[in-house]
Amino acid sequence: MLHFKREVIMSNKYIYVLLTLLFLSGCIENTLDRKPLNMISDADVWTSEQLIDIYMVSLYNAIPIGFTGNPHLANLTDEGSYHEENPPVSNFGNHPHVLNTSMYAWIRRANYFLDRIQTATITEERIKQYIAECKFVRAYYYFDLVKKYGGMPIITEVQVFDNNLEELQVSRNKEEEVYDFILNELDAAIVDLPNSWDAANMNRATKLVAQALKSRAMLYAGSIAKYGTVQLNGLIGIPSDKANTYFSESIKASKVIMESSVYGLYDKLYNPASQSGNPVTNYQQIFVDKNNEEVIFQKAYSFPDKVHSFDNLNIPEGFTTNNGSSICPLLELVESYEYVNGTPGVLIVDGKEFDSPTELFKDKDPRFDASIFRSESPYIGRAVQIYRGIYDTDGTLYETESVPFPKDPNMIQVGMDGPYPTGNYSKSGFYIRKILNPDRAVVEPNYSDQNYIDIRYAEILLNFSEAALETGTNLSEALDAVNQIRARAGIRQLSSDELTIERLRNERKVELAFEDKRFWDIRRWRIGTSLFQNTYMHGLYPYLKYTGSGYKYIFKKISGYPLDGGLSRVWEERDYYSNLSGYISTNKNIINNPGW
Repeated sequence: MLHFKREVIMSNKYIYVLLTLLFLSGCIENTLDRKPLNMISDADVWTSEQLIDIYMVSLYNAIPIGFTGNPHLANLTDEGSYHEENPPVSNFGNHPHVLNTSMYAWIRRANYFLDRIQTATITEERIKQYIAECKFVRAYYYFDLVKKYGGMPIITEVQVFDNNLEELQVSRNKEEEVYDFILNELDAAIVDLPNSWDAANMNRATKLVAQALKSRAMLYAGSIAKYGTVQLNGLIGIPSDKANTYFSESIKASKVIMESSVYGLYDKLYNPASQSGNPVTNYQQIFVDKNNEEVIFQKAYSFPDKVHSFDNLNIPEGFTTNNGSSICPLLELVESYEYVNGTPGVLIVDGKEFDSPTELFKDKDPRFDASIFRSESPYIGRAVQIYRGIYDTDGTLYETESVPFPKDPNMIQVGMDGPYPTGNYSKSGFYIRKILNPDRAVVEPNYSDQNYIDIRYAEILLNFSEAALETGTNLSEALDAVNQIRARAGIRQLSSDELTIERLRNERKVELAFEDKRFWDIRRWRIGTSLFQNTYMHGLYPYLKYTGSGYKYIFKKISGYPLDGGLSRVWEERDYYSNLSGYISTNKNIINNPGW
């Protein structure tokens, strides 16, 4: 049952329109170019399409996506680890990145917009379009809440405070009800959203953008129904007999996008059909070639007005004077990248010596080199220099930072980029390469302007394939969708017998690595408790072995200190839903999730 309350928005007839609310991912340029407005009466807003646009932009801007700094959500998964010596591991349900206590303030603003837009002195067509946009945005707000907390209060009208605070303290809806609400909101939005926007408004919702969010949200709901458990009378969990209904909705939404021919896989620098070009560079460019054909929904940035610090926070240590290596890719992810012939990506290092570190990674899925820096990866004028120490001919290990090797004063004992137990060096032996912009010469804070890609076409193909496998339908199309991605990556395509749920999940893991998807996948598949059972994560350290006339490379797989500060990871059952204590402090009718 939905709960409707009249929602407090203003205590007087004025609203403040701040410039900071104008930045819808750097889009709607005609709005951004306007002069600042200090104070506008509420009545004035609804007589001006300019001001309505500003309000709408503020709602878009509150969608919780974008480069939010350090730490990164990847470090709460088997993708990465922190470089800190005392990292916050095993905090999977109570970490700031999986909490959000500000969303209802924005739901309140969205509800007010939907109430007041009905009175706007603009065309009926534009009113319908604004309503559709707002419903899309509100659906996204609720999707953020439900994937974090499960069922949450559904409030759709403007609450009025009448000196009875208890009337405003709404109880939680069931998780199923929230997903159904999201589905209904998106279906309603799709009717009146435009097919496209002009260039100045290109980052606003369209019919296909809403279908893309529907593809993702309904896939999540299906997984919760299939793999989760109903608790608290349905506040968390969805009945298992609803799984195929949600999976089918995801399939339908994905197919609309796939059959539209509006979006496609990025292939400017590699042609899968002829296998000509460079699949590594091609994959890298997805994230720096702005507004390319693969991007469906994004948060846009533009130097110098709207920037972030992703490069500064994640570039290898030797390329910057501060920060760096906030995400240290784990060996668990590295070995998830298959070899180009489709065999498992496990690295065999015991007892082997190599003339070059490149030999160990020969024939790995090109997405590995496009996503992760290893020793000798080329970047901005030099090779990334990763080795933990140098073994002398007598077996003595030299591993002191910035100190020359006694037998060769031109060689320092530890690579310029580590790994090293202290400082900002990688603790895993790898650095993230994906999303970094090699054309950004300055890697100081607030110099990056890559767009944050929230939904891209490859995800839609993966959503479709997963939902198809889960329902046992559309299997030939599911195989084709996965093989499109693998062909673009430059690796062997799969046969129908090879496309299992586990193979699909691995494909999703490597294709969407570091894109803030893995954590939510772990949650909805309910695999956290098996991945992190008092588990020490792994890295891979290269070492140089001095031969008297040159050097060989050897590799050692490591776990424990300094990776994760020497701590093991424990995912508890309660971590499939986040802690609601931040809401309980202001609403006594909110029941916390089990274990919190």
